[in-house]
Amino acid sequence: MHRQWMWIICGLIVASGAAAQEMRTWTSASGATIEAAFVEQQFDLVILQRADGEKMKIRLNRLSPADQMVIGRLKTTLPSRTRQGASDTDAEIPPALEELLGRRLVNAKGRKVSTATLAGKKIGLYFSASWCPPCRTFTPLLATAYQQLQTEGKPFEVILVPHDRDEASMRAYMRSHDMPWLAIPFGSRAIEALQKKYSVSGIPKLVIIDAAAQTLSSDARGAVTTQGAAAFDGW
Repeated sequence: MHRQWMWIICGLIVASGAAAQEMRTWTSASGATIEAAFVEQQFDLVILQRADGEKMKIRLNRLSPADQMVIGRLKTTLPSRTRQGASDTDAEIPPALEELLGRRLVNAKGRKVSTATLAGKKIGLYFSASWCPPCRTFTPLLATAYQQLQTEGKPFEVILVPHDRDEASMRAYMRSHDMPWLAIPFGSRAIEALQKKYSVSGIPKLVIIDAAAQTLSSDARGAVTTQGAAAFDGW
């Protein structure tokens, strides 16, 4: 194995439930190459398998832009432990995000997911509710941009900050709009704190932050509406 790859390999995987694709040449951001097959993606880690059976975790952003796009296409063709289903109990949560959002988020089915899944990403805090007509108009636009960024392998995540009147309404809203992202648990004290921190006086509102909880855009709704996924490069 090329030595330049050693610093981006995060550890061996004991087992995997997904089958590997065909062998191909992967190129790192520094230009080093390796022959391996794609197995699956876990959060921002890509799992590759060499010809000798050794499996490795490699940070997505350590791959070349072209290979990041390949991952975006391949990961939709294999059963995988996605960010909403993978084990993340031993992952480290960025301190700033833990303070801002708490330790656990939830998906549309109510399953708890560690905030550690947000590490290294740009994050869209989406203040929204099912009873809000403008929200129901903007949500599909945001979902389309989100899916495109995921396909392109861009480090982006959306977190719904719910403003519904009850948990059932929040869940129904997420399911009916096929929201592929996570949410702050209903009733969490973080919801009110986020509303105050970002001066939310009306919804929908989209605030973009980084993993250090630094604000990249205090009002990104307009950019997504007019530019779609291309808005990402301006944050």
